[in-house]
Amino acid sequence: MKKLSITSRITIWYTIFLIILAGAFLFILAYTGNIRASEMARSRLTDSVEDASREIEGAGESFIIDNDLNFYDDGVYISVYDDDEELIEGRRPAEVSSLPALNEGGVRKLTGDDNETWYVYDRQFYIDGKHIWVRGVVKDFAQHSSFSFMLSLSAVGFPALVILAALGGYIITRRGFRPVRNIIDTAEEISRDADLSRRIELDRKDGRKDEIYKLARTFNGMFEKLENVFSEEKQFTSDVSHELRTPLAVIITQSDYALEDEEYREKALKVINREARRMNSLVNRLLTLARSDAGRLPLNMEEIDFSAVCESVAEQQEPVAAEHDVELVTVIKPGIKVAGDEMMLIRVILNLVENAMKYGRKEDGSHSRIFISLGEEEGYACLRVRDEGKGIEEDQLERIWERFYRVDASRSEEGSGLGLSMVEALVKAHGGFVRGESSPGRGSCFSVFIPVSKNGESV
Repeated sequence: MKKLSITSRITIWYTIFLIILAGAFLFILAYTGNIRASEMARSRLTDSVEDASREIEGAGESFIIDNDLNFYDDGVYISVYDDDEELIEGRRPAEVSSLPALNEGGVRKLTGDDNETWYVYDRQFYIDGKHIWVRGVVKDFAQHSSFSFMLSLSAVGFPALVILAALGGYIITRRGFRPVRNIIDTAEEISRDADLSRRIELDRKDGRKDEIYKLARTFNGMFEKLENVFSEEKQFTSDVSHELRTPLAVIITQSDYALEDEEYREKALKVINREARRMNSLVNRLLTLARSDAGRLPLNMEEIDFSAVCESVAEQQEPVAAEHDVELVTVIKPGIKVAGDEMMLIRVILNLVENAMKYGRKEDGSHSRIFISLGEEEGYACLRVRDEGKGIEEDQLERIWERFYRVDASRSEEGSGLGLSMVEALVKAHGGFVRGESSPGRGSCFSVFIPVSKNGESV
């Protein structure tokens, strides 16, 4: 049965259940019907004997002379005996050659010569001082009633009914599972053609949104997620190749020059060292993101003074900012503590500040400012880094947290496009979230929210 389709298995179980149910129904019907038929035979027997007894008592000995008594009434044989058990008048069934002795002990059951059940009932009374017996004999109605005929007919027609019901159940089940077969066919085509852009048709003529509809919608959602994952993987591979190709090309070129020209060797080594460090930084960022995706980012969690960390990073970056003609303006609320990894949080702050220095300068090249603020909002330490750059369009703002995404499509500006992605990953690892706001021509503001610490634990 394991190799059968679910439609066939449902039909088989449905048929078995139908056979059991119908068989039980017929058994109960036959059992109760036989009991009822037997009760009817016994009741009719006693009524006929009682009626005959009253009629004989009323007529006296004249009934023998008149011979007007009905000795066969609706299947009941009536006979009259004297005290010596000699037949006076009446009829006896030919199928019962041997009858028991007269006994006024109620209805008795016996088996006739035809091996069928018969009932006997005797009644005694007096006429002119003489004992008179009235005996009634009747066959059990259970085997010869119209009910028995209908029961036999049902037993004969039962197999045909089961076959028709099984066939109807198979057709209905097959029709009901037709949408499931469509889902299977579409899924197999998607798997065979590797076309994750295809979707299972959800429009149904009857407009129902039943379990089949929900199953198809679930599959479509899964296909969409798989398509996005594979698309992101392809884009990621392409972006990594692009980012590594440039420094590798520089290293190869510079090493070739160094081998050919000894005077150029020192300069070439400096360039190679710079590009190698750039590659190392890129690989480290990719490793951090990969560990974050896998949920295995190592964090040395402890209670730290986030205010002091922000102040320290800002002081360290002031000389670098001055070289870019950028002024760092800090508004940091003291005493804000969070539970986190200090080195990872320093990387978050550095990435935001470096991003602002790269892309947040004024378009005219004049003196620019970067505003670093830290406060507390609804149980979160809120770090904001705002610049005065050209800003970001709204449709691009939603994608700035994507890996390797750059607002500048030409990628002519320095950077790998991983800074903000790593910021988001590290902040999420600390139980926080990020937010970006920007207006074209008015600069951008990136906010980081990390739960504040109470008694050494983050909220």
